[in-house]
Amino acid sequence: MSSFDQLLSKLSTRLINSQGSETSQCVSEVIAAYGDYCQADRCYIFEFNEDLSAMSNTFEWVREGFSRHIDDLQNVEQHDLPYFFATMRNDFRFVCPDVSLLPDTAKAERDEFEREQIKSVLCIGLVAKGRILGFVGCDKVRQQYHWTDEDIQHLSLIADMIANTIERERTHAALLETKRALELANQQLTQQANIDGLTGVANRRALDERLATEIRRAKRQQTGIAVLLLDIDDFKAYNDHFGHLAGDDALKAVSQSLAQLVKRGTDFVARYGGEEFAILMSAANASSALKMANNISEQISRLAITHPKSQCADILTVSIGGYYEAPIADSELVKTSKRLIKNADTALYRAKLAGRNCIRFY
Repeated sequence: MSSFDQLLSKLSTRLINSQGSETSQCVSEVIAAYGDYCQADRCYIFEFNEDLSAMSNTFEWVREGFSRHIDDLQNVEQHDLPYFFATMRNDFRFVCPDVSLLPDTAKAERDEFEREQIKSVLCIGLVAKGRILGFVGCDKVRQQYHWTDEDIQHLSLIADMIANTIERERTHAALLETKRALELANQQLTQQANIDGLTGVANRRALDERLATEIRRAKRQQTGIAVLLLDIDDFKAYNDHFGHLAGDDALKAVSQSLAQLVKRGTDFVARYGGEEFAILMSAANASSALKMANNISEQISRLAITHPKSQCADILTVSIGGYYEAPIADSELVKTSKRLIKNADTALYRAKLAGRNCIRFY
């Protein structure tokens, strides 16, 4: 096995086994190893943008004593080096043993190479699935060099390895991006499925899920749960008098007030249906539940939403029913959920019987 074959085997194994952020380091090692092997003064990789109208230097190795140019060679556009771009797109290679002999049509390229003190250039395209992604190149700075068929063959093999690696990483990155996009879409769908479209607070489905979670937690931790159900008093009469748009605005105002009051991470507010809302308080006690109910009643009254058709006040008010249980009775999850809601609903019914705009606990 020749020395190049040994090098190629070592480098290909390194690239194949590389993953993620390690891959960039491996590519850097590949161009450094090959640059040193072929006695180049610089070895580098450029990658084209999607429409092949610009390129950027993404990897660079330079022999000790020679200057770097990677920072100067970002977003180089086609009109800056038209001859070079056309040659790479058409031939997938650029072979130049003597920069000074480039034709007049390549004056921009000749000027750029001379600026970098390059005397000879060899670039081979990085091609994957028939599309050029960029190129790997070698420069001779100290002296002119006639690139042999073997030089071109060797660099072509290196280019194939690097192209396959870049394509693999791009495919992997695209898959990750697709996965992230799907996860985000699923999160958004889940959120939409759990959020009331009008008020922006959680809906009945989300309440049922959260209640089940908190019941399990309360049983494990031997803590209590409070459920508050509130109903906007005489809301049908409000809607009939002002219209449904005004009714929607009132529902939004009430829900925003509730969201401002329910700040603890263990508390939860949801639209229960129609003009009814539910507040779930985990790790609570009877005193904190009553305090929350009073705060809600006062906050809604402070909104001072005119309600001329109310039977209990001249502004929008709420009736609140509450139920507190601690510890949670040992029963099936579904039965426990139904019991907590049913008892809070019974208390709400009693508040309405008492004349509305009041609070009752079961």
